[in-house]
Amino acid sequence: MSMPPFLPNNPSGTYAVRFILLGLVYAGVAWLSLTFIPSGASGASLVWPVAAVGLAGLIFWGLNLWPSLLLSMFVVLMVRGFEPSLATGVSLGNTLEALAGAYILLRAGFHPLMSRLRDTLGLILASFIATFISALVIAGSAAIYFAHAIDANLLVGIWIGHTVSLLSFAPFVIRWGYRPMFTKTAREIMVGLVIFGSIGVINFLVFWTPYSSVVGISLIYILILPLIWASLRTGPRGTGLALIMTAVIGLSGILWGYGPITAHAVDALFGIQVLIGTLSLIFLLFSSITEERKEAVITLEGHVGQLENALEKISLEDKAKAEFIAILAHELRNPLSPVLSGLEILKTQEAGPADVLQMMGAHLNTLARLLDDLLDITRISQQKFKLEREVASLNDIIERSLEMAGPYMNERKHMFSKSLPAEAIWIEADPVRLTQVFVNLLNNAAKYTPPGGTISLSLAREGNKAVVRVQDNGQGIAPKRMQKIFEPFAGGAQRSQGPGGLHIGLSLAKRMTELHQGHIEARSRGAGKGSEFIVELPLPATLQTPLTAGPQKEQRGRFSRSTMESLVRAVGPISVLVVDDNEAAANMLGTLLEHNGHSVSIAHNGYDALEKAQTLRPHVALLDIGLPDIDGYEVARRMRATFGDDISLVALTGYGQQDDKAHAQAAGFNDHLVKPVSIVDVERSLANLKKV
Repeated sequence: MSMPPFLPNNPSGTYAVRFILLGLVYAGVAWLSLTFIPSGASGASLVWPVAAVGLAGLIFWGLNLWPSLLLSMFVVLMVRGFEPSLATGVSLGNTLEALAGAYILLRAGFHPLMSRLRDTLGLILASFIATFISALVIAGSAAIYFAHAIDANLLVGIWIGHTVSLLSFAPFVIRWGYRPMFTKTAREIMVGLVIFGSIGVINFLVFWTPYSSVVGISLIYILILPLIWASLRTGPRGTGLALIMTAVIGLSGILWGYGPITAHAVDALFGIQVLIGTLSLIFLLFSSITEERKEAVITLEGHVGQLENALEKISLEDKAKAEFIAILAHELRNPLSPVLSGLEILKTQEAGPADVLQMMGAHLNTLARLLDDLLDITRISQQKFKLEREVASLNDIIERSLEMAGPYMNERKHMFSKSLPAEAIWIEADPVRLTQVFVNLLNNAAKYTPPGGTISLSLAREGNKAVVRVQDNGQGIAPKRMQKIFEPFAGGAQRSQGPGGLHIGLSLAKRMTELHQGHIEARSRGAGKGSEFIVELPLPATLQTPLTAGPQKEQRGRFSRSTMESLVRAVGPISVLVVDDNEAAANMLGTLLEHNGHSVSIAHNGYDALEKAQTLRPHVALLDIGLPDIDGYEVARRMRATFGDDISLVALTGYGQQDDKAHAQAAGFNDHLVKPVSIVDVERSLANLKKV
């Protein structure tokens, strides 16, 4: 067998050197062990420390040194007067004991530090098996030598003696032989002196003096306390030292001390060996469990530290990611603004096929919605998202969702059906966010259903829940992809052979539903067999429903000629200052406002805006925030300080998070519009400002 992993593959010294050194040490300890055989013990030693030396020697220096043990033991026994045949049997039994024990431990992955419970259990198991082999061989040799049957008492006596000796001496020999040097602080040294000093004193009093009890209580029971202390504070190394101190002082006291039990040395020796063996079993296991727990705590603390560092890193990365996404959304919204304004100019002039213009508007609105979804995912993950709850009709929310998703379904020529209850289902929720949920589900169904497919939506009350089902006969979902269907950026995990995209719609729908304490579930019979998404929303037990439904928010970017004309009439001609460093966006919006009859002036930086406002005194200023010289917040503050309430300020910007809206309000803005913005939304904002 190769060298164990805790030792170098080439231990110090040649085989001959190790053979001689181990033989000398083993012979010396064997000679000492034979002195522990009391008279009347029939030649069987109940105290056999040489067993520990043989076991440790083969573990550390290699199993192939077993001949050194055999030869050394045979020489010692011959010198002590044993008959050759008997000496051979005893030497063979002890050698097989060490060889079997070392083999079992090395095969079991034993480590001499004994800081794991498995190491201690391995030593205990190996001790019982190996010593039984030894006892059987020695007792058998004695039976052959004396020409009688195997003496059961001799067999049991050798087995118990060798087992207890291994458990008492082997932990110390193995642990200290593997790492004899150690470093301790002055405090630890003082604690060690107290622990092992108390163990030594108590053992001396018990086994070497008549003062083995106090007020009728044996000091053996008191000995348990410092043994527990040693196990807790010093680990397997200290426990091994404590046990060998107890064994040496106790056994020597029985044989040569002055205690009251020395008259019956053999019987007393057996009893003390059983006691020491029991203590060894208990405290070796206790020490290993304690040490394993300490290492587990240290490992856990290390993992906690790593986890904290990782969480801090993730937090910083999330913050950087959120900032990047916010900037990205702003930069993407800016070029969308002139595109939307240009498209609406074409619509007002009817300069193109109506279906083409409608298709372009739908896709432009989809781009804006994807930007909103991306920002919402980020805000939810950072727990910065709040719902604006109100009492709303779920029927109206679904109708609004169908209106928003309708153009995309019409573009793909899907057949759509709906089933809504005649009586409105009222719910306390954020209507805008629930609309977002159902729009994403409908768009997802339209996206993954081939042109001309069927899509259906149903709403029903089921107990104390409202249940919305969106079904399609499209590509379906493979079972292996079902688990990742609601993960953001899952890509191909959503559907088999599905179209590309950011794949955040379903993830956002799930998170928005959960924010409403609801549940969303996806079902499919497999790829090519369609799918069904089920949204369950809790209904409150009591709800104060409004007498009339509140006005629904218009879809951003959705051009409606009739709506715009009514808003223009409500606003009337006013003077408007448009401030934007994006010249194309400013000029396009200015053209639309002039088409609606307003007087428009344009500025492309903050100082120019302040100068023109001082000269022209406009009714309304539409201000971009990211200006090249001073930002829109500072422009708003200065205009508010100069004109007071005589001017209305509307932030027209790509920054659309809640913090941005709060900053705008603090700077003095009356309204906050997020790019790309339809002329309808601008006229609506102007109409609302006029009402105020």
